[in-house]
Amino acid sequence: MEKKASILCVDDEPVNLVILEELLQHEYALNTVNSGESCLQQVGIQRPDLILLDVNMPEMNGLETCERLKADTDTAEIPVIFVSALATHDELMAGYEAGGDDYITKPFSEDILQKKVQLVLASQLRKRELEKLSDKAVEALKRNLTNTEKLEMVVGFLHRCQRASDLDELAGYVFDCLREFDLDSSLLIEADGENRVWFSDRIDRPMEGQILESLRGQDRVLSFGTRIAINSDHNTLLVRNLPSDSEEIERLRQYLVIMVEGMDTRLQAMQAQMQVNSRRESLTRVVEATRNQLGRIEHQHQRQAQAAAEIMAALGDELERSLLRPDLTKQQEKALLKFIESSASAIKSIFDEDRKLDDAFAAIIDDLSGTLEE
Repeated sequence: MEKKASILCVDDEPVNLVILEELLQHEYALNTVNSGESCLQQVGIQRPDLILLDVNMPEMNGLETCERLKADTDTAEIPVIFVSALATHDELMAGYEAGGDDYITKPFSEDILQKKVQLVLASQLRKRELEKLSDKAVEALKRNLTNTEKLEMVVGFLHRCQRASDLDELAGYVFDCLREFDLDSSLLIEADGENRVWFSDRIDRPMEGQILESLRGQDRVLSFGTRIAINSDHNTLLVRNLPSDSEEIERLRQYLVIMVEGMDTRLQAMQAQMQVNSRRESLTRVVEATRNQLGRIEHQHQRQAQAAAEIMAALGDELERSLLRPDLTKQQEKALLKFIESSASAIKSIFDEDRKLDDAFAAIIDDLSGTLEE
């Protein structure tokens, strides 16, 4: 039988612990404690796969408890989902800075609770699997990379990203490069007024996505303990697992800034290309519409010219027949005048149609001018 994932629930309200037990005990192995201090003691005895941690507790609140967990190398990797009656922007940021992986607001539904727990556990499982796949020799090589070699990796990324044809490909190049530095990351790109988010391990992190959204427009470089975010005009890059060495962090910060600038340059070029493509498509549509309309105008002119010629020929014939007869009666004279008036009216209608064609042609010119001026 597959071993159940273990969850430690921490809350000073007994009723909340009962609710969590009812919702999760069938799927997971649960332990419950009622304080931050008890949480730290319990993880020292039995390390859980996940901690559900209440924020507002007396003596040691959830944020302080999480910070102490993350400060200890033995417990730093345990994922934490905060549980709170409030979820303001400030609380969300405080939870993220403390090291939390997600946030659940009280009162919570079973569906939301189950989904968030599944996502965080899946992310943790994927991380462990990737760690197992890491070859010791490769890890040793990464540790021994010189600064020159690392800079070459960044330069290689800059060359690759300039070839990216779409946002997904660009995000892939970013994550490929950061994996060479053994860094886990997420990326937000702003394009066409919308924000898109990618995660290097392809595990969705709703809280991290919200954090990336909230970081837009803030300082260029933002640090959150072992995490760092780099902002630019069009993207935000967040790295989750900085090394402990301060000098190495500073070098990585410089590399990350270079990468983000390179992404921004490519994004601007892609945006410009999209505008060019859009303009080309607009011109193509207008040219095609113009060609069709000119064809219709030419056909109409030909039809009208033929109609006018037929009217004039009929009028000439009738005048010739009538005027060669010296004994026209009054009734015949009236009939001739009526025929002349009818022919004149028909000719006038043709000229009126010509004016409509002139208006249609003027509209074509306006469309072409408007498109060229855009």
